[in-house]
Amino acid sequence: MSHKFNPGDLVVIVGANSLTENIGKHGELREYVEPGDIYLAPNGRMYRQDDVPCWTISGEGLAAVIDGEAVCFDFGIHEPRHLMPLRGDFSPEQRKAKEAEPCA
Repeated sequence: MSHKFNPGDLVVIVGANSLTENIGKHGELREYVEPGDIYLAPNGRMYRQDDVPCWTISGEGLAAVIDGEAVCFDFGIHEPRHLMPLRGDFSPEQRKAKEAEPCA
């Protein structure tokens, strides 16, 4: 599954190598970080991405590993392959209404 993501996109977390408690939670993409990049976490501290390329995500109840321990502060870091975009209309009523709209 390959998606082109942008900062500000809404996503749901569908997988994880660790922090499996984030699976099923959603959030907003903040920043794409590559190994060696520095990013600012919500705790006001700067961190270096040491692993694989990931997105930093803000969302209610998200956890991240900070200084070797899982910390829940509405922030997470996940690989793009573990994210699914939340775009378009998802409710059956919205889909039916969209299908009924006349073509321009």
